[in-house]
Amino acid sequence: MLKTLFSILILLLTLSVRIASASASDGYLQSQAYFEDTTNALTLEQVRQEKFTAYEGWLSQGYRPSTYWIKLDVRPSDRDLVLRVRPAYVESIQLFDALEPNGIRLTGAKYSTSDAEVRSVNHGFYLGANTHERVIYLKIKSVRTYLLNFEVMPLSDFLDAEHTSSLILVAYIVFVFSLGLWLLGAWLSNREIVLGMFVIQQFISFCHVFFLYGYARILFDPHIDQSVINYFTYVSVVIYPVIGVLANKFLFREYALKRFYAYLFNGAICISICIIAILIFVNPGLALKINALLVILVAILFWVTSLFGTGIDGVKNTNLPINILRVYFTLNLFMWAMVVFPALGVAPSNELAAHSNIIYSALSGLIFCWILQYRAKFILKNEALKSAALKEEVENERIRREEQGKLMSMLTHEIRTPLSVLKLVVDRKVTGSELEEYANRAVNNIDSIIDKCIQLDRLELNVLQVNKSNFNFLVLLNSIISDGRLDKRFLIHGHADVNVESDPDIVSIVVSNLLGNAIKYSAPGTDIDIRVDILDEHESRRLQFSVQNRIGSMGAPDPVLAFEKYYRSPAASKISGSGLGLFLVRELVHALQGEVKLSVNDNQITFTVWIPI
Repeated sequence: MLKTLFSILILLLTLSVRIASASASDGYLQSQAYFEDTTNALTLEQVRQEKFTAYEGWLSQGYRPSTYWIKLDVRPSDRDLVLRVRPAYVESIQLFDALEPNGIRLTGAKYSTSDAEVRSVNHGFYLGANTHERVIYLKIKSVRTYLLNFEVMPLSDFLDAEHTSSLILVAYIVFVFSLGLWLLGAWLSNREIVLGMFVIQQFISFCHVFFLYGYARILFDPHIDQSVINYFTYVSVVIYPVIGVLANKFLFREYALKRFYAYLFNGAICISICIIAILIFVNPGLALKINALLVILVAILFWVTSLFGTGIDGVKNTNLPINILRVYFTLNLFMWAMVVFPALGVAPSNELAAHSNIIYSALSGLIFCWILQYRAKFILKNEALKSAALKEEVENERIRREEQGKLMSMLTHEIRTPLSVLKLVVDRKVTGSELEEYANRAVNNIDSIIDKCIQLDRLELNVLQVNKSNFNFLVLLNSIISDGRLDKRFLIHGHADVNVESDPDIVSIVVSNLLGNAIKYSAPGTDIDIRVDILDEHESRRLQFSVQNRIGSMGAPDPVLAFEKYYRSPAASKISGSGLGLFLVRELVHALQGEVKLSVNDNQITFTVWIPI
């Protein structure tokens, strides 16, 4: 695609140079001079008394609120001559011909193309043949820059020149649109914001050239008023910089854009928005002049930012080396100067400079598309490398977890066997002594930690399976309380005698952890309330199970952190514990598609679990 567009670009540049060399005066125009009417009110008779300033080639006077009068001396010719006026965006041109003193002859961008004497992209007046030297006056009023060119040529040469020029402009417009489509295709395959912003910029560039070079005027003339078309032309001109600044700001942010330069970009955006406001509410001519100044300042900003506005990390950007951008923005500044300085009237213009806008847009558009393609290629390459590294990391983590699981399985088996022997010895040797309770508690603590480690390992390896079956919740609850040998402290309320459809093993672990937590951290000798309710909600039923106890000397856990892995309140470090119990409760309840909540009120702490049944 880019090779095809490059070939088209070479053809466009060749034809543009050919037009520039072929458009020189061939002798029909003897002399030309201008006069600036700052009052915008002088008549032809008054202007004839004024002193005109002679010039050659293109008239370059910049953005002025004045009216310009042009005096043309045309040599005699027996051929039918045509006066050609460029560029196409000049709003109003009125011709005063001594051979037709009473005729009103008007053309320009503000008038319908159907009323033009010579229908073409540019403007023209039919002069016919004349046997004597002829003086013609033109009264020109333009909101845009007074960058003007006048040629007198035979009708056949005029038609050939306009035909060639039209082909060039159509090819250029198609070229700009093709670049936009190419960028759009690249963005659709890699949807990232920098590329997306340049897609928008490219299509605005297409609208800009489509309106600026008169094709919107020709195509929409029968259907849309010329004033509306001209207004959209102004809008396409002033909206282009703000999109360009935004797009390049996003690009430079990949190079660690320094804060000061970010402020400069934001300032340029604000100025551009103010220009749009001036266009809408104040004066289009003033808005276009400020906009031209902003364009050259923005080009300088891009160039300086590429040299000094990026951080150390930005220089290391591997998607697109910063030196490529520095070369591009140097070329960008040079070519924008060729376009803008003649338009501002601070530099003379010629045929090649007049076509520099086309040459710049086509060349810079293609170069930047290549840059974006280069960048997109390396983004995909870096993403592939990151993906490969991530896959390797995931695989290493999987292997590590498997090895950790094997180690955990081995340790739990090897610890559980001697632990069973130790429990048997404790039961025989210390039964009935003062050490019995302490020995059993120590053994049970070790056993509990092992169980929690096993459950944690299953969760982390994603091998936990939910096997639902029907069981009686009261039976399960009483079994857990009996095993704890502390049944006198638990008070059961509500509807505990209910059959539940869930995983009894997981529910048992959840209940055991909550009851064990209540025993460990409640005030000694106080009751622990267990409440069980059945909630009927729409078409689903849920078991609501809560454990409430008075807060003991260890204090209440942080409600935000209580369910985090390894969390223990500062005071709880005085007693044994793993910090895994409540974490397992939350994860196991979630595995059952349930919910768990902690609340602390009036020296009471309550854990509430909801499980679908």
